[in-house]
Amino acid sequence: MAINQTQTVYGVEPTQKVSVNAKSKKDRFVGLNFPLGSKLEEGGLFAGTTDETTVRSSIKQLMQTERGERVMLPEFGTNLRRFLFQPLDEVTFELIKEEVSSSFNRYIIGATLEKLSVFSLGDVGPSGGNSLKVILLFSLDQEDSILSEVEVKII
Repeated sequence: MAINQTQTVYGVEPTQKVSVNAKSKKDRFVGLNFPLGSKLEEGGLFAGTTDETTVRSSIKQLMQTERGERVMLPEFGTNLRRFLFQPLDEVTFELIKEEVSSSFNRYIIGATLEKLSVFSLGDVGPSGGNSLKVILLFSLDQEDSILSEVEVKII
């Protein structure tokens, strides 16, 4: 739903009306593209992202950050590496799911965790059979029908 509002815009005469789509500006997520500088041709060092890309990047950062690693946010992240040398059974997988879902619900804004799966990578990883793959299926709160997937390997 578009709402016409009078807005002061630099370089536009005050008597002209500028149409602003208030809903799209208010409901959009805007963030930085990580890693910084990865898309130099598409916006420079601090290229921005919106919506699904921002949430996907936030989830990957959350999953790959150990708790205590960030100085100003010591509770940010997950402690998934502590599960690498545990027995890879249903109890361990449930503990991993609890760890991921509690961190997701605390730090990811604008998305809902729909499904969470944990798998052993078997003999693929450098640590033998003690490598994990976590797959998260999420939906954006503003677009209920769109599901997206994020896969993170813990090696």
